[in-house]
Amino acid sequence: MKKLLCFLFALCATFTFSACALLLGDFDSLESSSVSESSQSVDKSSSSENSKESSSVEEENSIEEETSEKTDLESETSEEQTSESEDKPDDAPTYKFTDFSEEDKDLFLTYIGELIPFAPTDEYDLEGYTEKLDFENGINYYTLGNTKEDFEAYLALYADYTFVETYYDDYGDLWYCYKNDSVIIDLAYYFYEGEYWIDVFVCLHGEGGNDSWEDEETGGDVSDVDLITNKGKGLPKGVNGIYNVDFTKATYVKNVTEQGYYLDGCPTTSSPAVLVIPVEFSDVRAASKGYSVTKIEKAFNGGAGETDYYSVHDYYYTSSYGKLDIEFTVLNTWFRPKYSSSYYKSQTMDYYGSEQFIGDQLIMDEALASLSNTMDLSKLDSDVDFQWAYRFWNIYTNASGEYYEYDNVSANDYLWASYQFLHENLDRTESVSYDNPTLINTYTYIHEFGHVLGADDYYDTAYIESPLNGYDIMDAYFGDHNPYTKFNYGWLTNSRLVVADGTLTVTLEDFSKNGDTLLIANNWDEDLGVYQEYYALIYYKNTKLNGDGFGYFEEEGILVYHINASLYRETEGGTTYYDVYNTNTNVNDLNGYGTKDNLVEFILSTKGNYVYGVGDTLSKNTKDDQGNRIAYTFTVDALTSDSATITFKKNA
Repeated sequence: MKKLLCFLFALCATFTFSACALLLGDFDSLESSSVSESSQSVDKSSSSENSKESSSVEEENSIEEETSEKTDLESETSEEQTSESEDKPDDAPTYKFTDFSEEDKDLFLTYIGELIPFAPTDEYDLEGYTEKLDFENGINYYTLGNTKEDFEAYLALYADYTFVETYYDDYGDLWYCYKNDSVIIDLAYYFYEGEYWIDVFVCLHGEGGNDSWEDEETGGDVSDVDLITNKGKGLPKGVNGIYNVDFTKATYVKNVTEQGYYLDGCPTTSSPAVLVIPVEFSDVRAASKGYSVTKIEKAFNGGAGETDYYSVHDYYYTSSYGKLDIEFTVLNTWFRPKYSSSYYKSQTMDYYGSEQFIGDQLIMDEALASLSNTMDLSKLDSDVDFQWAYRFWNIYTNASGEYYEYDNVSANDYLWASYQFLHENLDRTESVSYDNPTLINTYTYIHEFGHVLGADDYYDTAYIESPLNGYDIMDAYFGDHNPYTKFNYGWLTNSRLVVADGTLTVTLEDFSKNGDTLLIANNWDEDLGVYQEYYALIYYKNTKLNGDGFGYFEEEGILVYHINASLYRETEGGTTYYDVYNTNTNVNDLNGYGTKDNLVEFILSTKGNYVYGVGDTLSKNTKDDQGNRIAYTFTVDALTSDSATITFKKNA
């Protein structure tokens, strides 16, 4: 039986998105029928069948929840930059205090045993050996009135300390954690009660601070998981300090469509056929809302200037370097199901002991049955069996457990969405609204189609931390896919792994041009290909999908992604499945979906920046998820309009 990749657009909003049918419409028609992604996730160690079922769940009801933690922080950053641009004088400020008082130095030496760097300021204070928030038994040192540039300069004073990590507290403030042999230091810069603060907590090892990592077994408890890693493999021999990686030589998994969760899923290359079905209801008509099929057509197939970003087709064609050319067929009329929206809102069925909502699936079945009378659906066959896709699949079958077929095809994978996402405000750092009918905003459809192709959410669905801080199309903001996603999709099949014995200077081209990447790894297993632990470097430019103000950063330079896509293996019924173990959801997620190690995260420079500019370096104390220091550090030598020059040095 062949399978049809199907999108339904309906006037029925918070059904949200699933895995291959898209419905656009109002946010109030079927609101209570949504099932959140996090509520259906299960422990990674469950059986293969249950893992597949649990991973293919509906997206969160609202993008507002998805971005709430990030928007607060970004808004503060925006306010901060505005204030600084208005108040900061042309010359660097001269501050009243340039060092701790002798009394304060004595306090540090008495309780901590050493002094820490001082941030020049007009006002500072110390709280003695105290307890505050979740930091215990340490000294709290803070300044008032400093600029962001002051904070960046202050971070640079910790170059001789070991950089541990960044993390977010309960208020959404970004903290930087450093250590040496004696102390743990956590510091942040934020706006509070009308003032800008540099806030520093200094604690002895084992007596507080963010030292939870000290007693934890790095990599998480995976004793009951058949995990396949590159641990102990070492590095291969190269030529002139470079080993040319060919991901197609992998023997376990070559791309996302061969993974367990996405087995025979939507093709990530070539020209898959996708049907888009606009849906309205007898009690919620498109005309009454001013909704237009023409807008849907533009959102999916529009050319330059016809949407407020890129159409879904053009986005994926550009991001894939022409390897994915999706053939969207958008119906030119609204399909109207037999019953009112309230009927479908109430339809459920028992599925492996759990009551599952199937209203959207009933609508999809009705639509295909009707369309089979007027068009040949077999022409929309994508030439693959869509057994498992990420977002959601059809569980509505006949008594024999078989999908209903129309023209010898059936839709067991589908994506469901609301029309009103087209009207979502473009500035994703602000509060989300869906009330601007002049917009054709395609962000949500692009994000959700990324799930159809096999990418995970890169935000923390437990909303505890933020490994990418929103800066990814599969997290919270506009912009291009990151290198891991492109490796995963099979859009990039080659890279260069640094294996030099000493120093090595290389050129890295603009990532948007042809997907050029450099890799650093402590170990490399060619049989694992994309699916192992490594660091990927790209030259980020505000061009193409990152252009016209839609990029992740104002600065241009090198980005470093730490990727741990290690596989785990399960065997069921004589069939062995492989899938990626790690997610970007925090290990304390109540639904058991989280992992201790992140799938993909940024590694900041020694200055604490996401974007590495000229002169910026990668800390030699950066550690992988096995607790080993990174094999190579680097310094950015030069950045031009087309390429970057980087010097790598083997880490002693």
